[in-house]
Amino acid sequence: MLLVQTTYPLEGYQEFISSIIKKDFVSCIQAYKISSIYFWEGKWQNEEEMLISFKTKKKLFKKFKKEILKNHIYEIPQIIALKAKKVDKNYNKWHKNAIKFK
Repeated sequence: MLLVQTTYPLEGYQEFISSIIKKDFVSCIQAYKISSIYFWEGKWQNEEEMLISFKTKKKLFKKFKKEILKNHIYEIPQIIALKAKKVDKNYNKWHKNAIKFK
């Protein structure tokens, strides 16, 4: 299982998620409202955004990343992938069966 995170503006994040769901790359999506403080274009920014966490398969990462980049509005979106080291056996089985993209 691979956890992939990105951020997205509050406005439009549901459409972004819908575009990802249609491709069947993920078993689950979790979205959290956060405050992001980051350095961009020579100054510090403070924005409210959505942190979106996707559960996918490691072998799908390259194609999934391309899909994120295709549908994302940020010039340089955050894309961070974390491999899950320990996952409940039944949950992992559900996860694998839920992803339809081969």
